[in-house]
Amino acid sequence: MIGETEKNSDDQAEEAKDAGIEEPIDSSMNEIDIAIKEAEKYKDLAHRTAAELENLKKRSLQEREEIRKYGQSQLIIQLLGVLDDFNRAMDIIPDEAVVTGWKDGLDLVKRGMDNLLAAQGLSQIDALGKPFEPAEHEAVSFEPVEGQAAGRVLSVVREGYKLNGRVLRAAQVTVSKAT
Repeated sequence: MIGETEKNSDDQAEEAKDAGIEEPIDSSMNEIDIAIKEAEKYKDLAHRTAAELENLKKRSLQEREEIRKYGQSQLIIQLLGVLDDFNRAMDIIPDEAVVTGWKDGLDLVKRGMDNLLAAQGLSQIDALGKPFEPAEHEAVSFEPVEGQAAGRVLSVVREGYKLNGRVLRAAQVTVSKAT
């Protein structure tokens, strides 16, 4: 009987085709097409989700690296104030005012601090005699100087520092101006 049913449906489809009537849409084929489209949609969604996850991993690694490189910046900024005070104190100690070896010990402490901060990525901004750079220098005063090009750093009032190449504290400088 099943064979006759298939033969009858084929005959009916052929007669309908001859009469100019389109073949009726097979519902099982329509369901397959819908299932295929839905599977493609979920496959695309899975690819997008995997790509988003990969981007999230990369961004997370990049943020962790940023935190590792610059996370200690607030502490270092506070230490720079103490280091400035220490350097000023070292500069005003007369050699004859201290016992031999005492100032050498303080120099050793200063070198140790400098080495420790350098190991963390801290570097001093070289400003003296260089052209004024607003990204690295903060002008605290301008002085007219004959024979000197305008915009040159004449003196450093407070040292500036970079942490891993990024300006942490701008150098405060005196800048030459045109006369």
